[in-house]
Amino acid sequence: MEGSWSPERAFFLLGEMGQEYGLPFEARPLVYPLFRYLSALAARAEELNLTAFKSPEERLLYAVSEALVLAAFLPEGGYPLADLGPGGGIPGLVLKLARPELEIVLYEAHPGRVAFLEEMIAELGLSGIRAVNCHLGRTFPEERFPVVVARGYGSVEKFVRHARALLAPPGQAFYLWRQEVEPYGRPEGLEILGEIPFALPQGRGLRKLLLFGLSP
Repeated sequence: MEGSWSPERAFFLLGEMGQEYGLPFEARPLVYPLFRYLSALAARAEELNLTAFKSPEERLLYAVSEALVLAAFLPEGGYPLADLGPGGGIPGLVLKLARPELEIVLYEAHPGRVAFLEEMIAELGLSGIRAVNCHLGRTFPEERFPVVVARGYGSVEKFVRHARALLAPPGQAFYLWRQEVEPYGRPEGLEILGEIPFALPQGRGLRKLLLFGLSP
């Protein structure tokens, strides 16, 4: 099935993803908020210097698919969660759509992106999620979280270092690692608990979801 970007096209692709990954999320409640979000993100991508993808469909097939896989592997229930450096909102905003029980804080250093995230949170009528302008590494908030996540944070080593500063015991950290473009480094401070490899839709590459925990 081929077609231009539309809610129907988004619904079809989400359904394919659900079947491919065995995701426990229904496509229908996700399709319209995701369509609105990805359309707005595409329109503002150049302004926000988020130009890795050329179309909303590409973001759906790459970044959103990764976020939905992450959402399926996160611990059950509602709890506070920190997303480090979400850029235009991935994975944190997608996690909120798929797992509305989560209480999510998006820590983003770029003020323009923070403003965009706040606009999208308001436009989609979301609660229990907020964007905070914070350059992690230069400063850290006082809040601590049982779960920390990120995607495209520069390196696994950097993610582990910053996640360690924000975790509260027992503490778990999940990283969507783009191994073909990001170094692993020498992460210290957290224990590696597991690696979950998965393929992107339509043969678009491989990813690994890395799981870390506070050392006993």
